[in-house]
Amino acid sequence: AAAHRELFTAQEKEQLKAAERIELVAVALTDQGTADASGIATTATARLTSLGYRVVVDPTEPHDVTVKVKCEEHKVWEGTVTSGGDADQLDPASRLWKGPACQITYRIPQHGTDWRHEVRTGPGKNPTGIEAISQLTRRLADDPFPILLAGAWGQSPRLMKVLEAPGTSQSQKIFIISLLGNMFAVEAIPILSRTLQEKDPAVARSAALALGAIGHEDCIPLLKEVLKQESPDLRRAAIKGLGRLAPLYPSSDIVPTLLAQLSHEPLDIQTEIVRALGKTTDRRILEPLRVLNRSVQEKARSDSSPELKELKQALGQSLDQFDGTHSDE
Repeated sequence: AAAHRELFTAQEKEQLKAAERIELVAVALTDQGTADASGIATTATARLTSLGYRVVVDPTEPHDVTVKVKCEEHKVWEGTVTSGGDADQLDPASRLWKGPACQITYRIPQHGTDWRHEVRTGPGKNPTGIEAISQLTRRLADDPFPILLAGAWGQSPRLMKVLEAPGTSQSQKIFIISLLGNMFAVEAIPILSRTLQEKDPAVARSAALALGAIGHEDCIPLLKEVLKQESPDLRRAAIKGLGRLAPLYPSSDIVPTLLAQLSHEPLDIQTEIVRALGKTTDRRILEPLRVLNRSVQEKARSDSSPELKELKQALGQSLDQFDGTHSDE
């Protein structure tokens, strides 16, 4: 409890949720000393403005939060965060990377935060001096740090607006959808349900996974409807989502729905269904999975395909969670 302390009070969280005016502090450092950071400031301002934020550079002007972008020719390791862990963050600061990097942090007037995002030039790219700063500036131009900030501040409406904007790329849509799922953004369920109808299969799949991650009961009928789709990849994503929801809502009809779907699917999707069922403690899955397991064991004597081996392994894992039910086989 002491290691994972609460970073913000409820009032401070509400302040971040409503944050609109950002004070931007840009710093550029080379081995020779301070460099011109105007390019970094211009690029970061443009990126933040694209999400609807108002950016100020004068600290005396009213602002809700301060964002600092510090870009260095050789990054200085600042240690691990004091709350949570580096592994809890997307693109955390690397302990091993000593080349050019930008550290992006934020603070509200009361105190700072452990949130940190690092932008690097990439392996094998070690420019020096002003060129290092120039390359980092170009990396900031397409890095998703404004989206990550909006996610960290709980501003799901801002993210949903970007998601539906005409110019949003496929990769940005997938990133935002995944972030909404990780935020448990119940308010995003309507827009994600529409995204399930996207012509881009990758975007539709990410929406199905996000609905499962949100974990709300309203997501169940939406994912069940996806099981009727022709696309195997989309059905697989819906099954994964239902697998996350099944243990949360044991009285729902998820388990009967997946059991009914089991015999109609190819081996790879059967494997996904078995894994989803294995996350529940519903004993109704036992007899159907035992029957399937006996059939798979019989086929495995003459069929050594990777798909069948994977299904066999998934069946073993799902059945073994029930004491004594798998020992006879």
